[in-house]
Amino acid sequence: MSTVYTVNGKVLKNAANDKWLIKKVDPYNPLGLPPNTVRVRTSDGYAPEKEPWTSYETATIVSGTTDVYDVYKSGQSFMYFLSGSTNVVEVLGANTTDITNMNFMFAECTSLTNIPLFDTSKVTTMNNMFLNCTNVQSGALALYQQASTQTNPPSDHYNTFSNCGSNTVTGAAELAQIPSSWGGTGT
Repeated sequence: MSTVYTVNGKVLKNAANDKWLIKKVDPYNPLGLPPNTVRVRTSDGYAPEKEPWTSYETATIVSGTTDVYDVYKSGQSFMYFLSGSTNVVEVLGANTTDITNMNFMFAECTSLTNIPLFDTSKVTTMNNMFLNCTNVQSGALALYQQASTQTNPPSDHYNTFSNCGSNTVTGAAELAQIPSSWGGTGT
């Protein structure tokens, strides 16, 4: 009897030698997004709102959707990337492999409800990254655990999660488990 391996309902098989394959999926970029790209869902179907300080360069609608955008910025700094984009409700995926600066990346994204993990392996500074993202329900704790325990944790992380999730029961519970040195309410 054979074991059948599937990913999203599709059977994976190598026709050349009739061996079953498991494709390695990057846990920080499971969607296979190009470098410097973050995929987000918006509440109104429009591209993420752009404030004068918001720094993303392009937002392209994902084919077959009405409210999902691939947002791009060149370089290694995502400082103010989507800051103030109040119509961003969900981060669906990201390729942040080469990013070193995530300061204020999602600050004041008050409609944001969840965070996927990000590759923070090269990040040195993530101050105020989720400042006042008060409606986040989940993901902050997982991101804190990942970033704080990686080989080279970010040296600057002042208020990374300040008020992140404070308006939701689950978000506030996560915030209570994040140390105050990272902007959480825990010890």
